[in-house]
Amino acid sequence: MRFSEHLGIPVATTFNGKGVFPDDHRHALGAFGFMRHDHVNFAFDEADVLISVGYELQEFDPVKINPDRSKKIVHIHQFPAEVDEHYPVAVGVQGDLSRSLHALGEAVHRRFTLSPTVEKVRTLIREEFTRGQGEDGFPLTPRRVVADIRQAMERDDIVLADTGAVKMWMSRMYPTYEPNTMLVSNGLSSMGFAVPGAIAAKLAFPSRRVLAATGDGAFLMNSQELETAVRERIPITVLIWEDGAYGLIDWKMGLELGRSSSIAFGNPDFVRYAESFGARGHRVRAAEELLPTLREALAYEGVSVITVPVDYSANLALTETLSHVLES
Repeated sequence: MRFSEHLGIPVATTFNGKGVFPDDHRHALGAFGFMRHDHVNFAFDEADVLISVGYELQEFDPVKINPDRSKKIVHIHQFPAEVDEHYPVAVGVQGDLSRSLHALGEAVHRRFTLSPTVEKVRTLIREEFTRGQGEDGFPLTPRRVVADIRQAMERDDIVLADTGAVKMWMSRMYPTYEPNTMLVSNGLSSMGFAVPGAIAAKLAFPSRRVLAATGDGAFLMNSQELETAVRERIPITVLIWEDGAYGLIDWKMGLELGRSSSIAFGNPDFVRYAESFGARGHRVRAAEELLPTLREALAYEGVSVITVPVDYSANLALTETLSHVLES
C-alpha cells in the first residue's frame, strides 16, 4: 500500500492475493483471474509496465493480461521467476518482498497520475455489486449471495470460497480488506477444500467468524468433515450454493460448446443431513431470508449449514455482458 501511494500506481490482485491490497482503497482495481476479459482488464490493456509482486504462473495465465507480449514486466519474488511467451520478465528482483518494494520506491523519483480508466474500473465493479444488493428473485442470483455475505461478515472475518462457480463470483465481487480473509483454492483448484479449510482457519483464528462458501458438488466431496467440526466443537458456518450441477463445468461447456453434458446430479436434504451430524441446518426459501439466516448462523457457537438455491443462468449472462462492455 505504501508503494502504491508513494508512486501513484493502481493495484490489482490475483484471486489468491485478495485482501493484500484493500478493495476500498482508491488505487484498488479488484481481482483478476476470471476466464474472460473482466472489468479489471481495462487497466491492464493500457498498461505498458507490470510490476508483479509474489505472482506465480499457475495462479492465472498471463496471456489474459499481456496478450501481445508488449508489456515490460518487473518480477519481484523470493525466488526466480517462471517465464513463458506472455510473461517475459524484463527485470527480476529476488528477495524479501517488502524490502524490495521499499528499495524500488526509493529509487524511482517519478510520480504517476491515476488514469481515468482506474475510476472506470472501480465504477463498473461498484455498480455490479450494488445491482446484486437489489436482486430479490428466487432462486437467488450469485450477485445477491455475494452481497449478503459481505454484509453479514465483519472486515476481518474469514470466508473460504470453494472451487467452482462459487469461486468465480466470490473472487470477482467479494470486497476484501485484510490479508487472508478470503481464501480460494487456485492453481490446481482442488474441490472440497472449503469445509476442512474453514476448520483450520477457525483453529488458527478462534476470535474470528469463519464461513465456508461452497457449491453442492464441492460440499459433497468433503462433507464428512462436518463430523470433525462437531466432534471437536469448532464453530464454523457452511453456506451451500445449491444448483444440482457442477456449475462451473456447465458454464465453461456453454461458452466453449454451446451446450453441456453430464453435469447434473441429485442432492440429499441438506438440512436433515447437517442435523444427522449434530449441526444446525437451515434452508433459505426467499431472497430476504439469506442475510438474517447468515447472521443467526455466524452468531451460533456451533456448526451451522445453510442451503441457498442459486440461479446460475447469471453465469452466461455475465460473460455475454462482459463481451458487450469490451466492445463499447
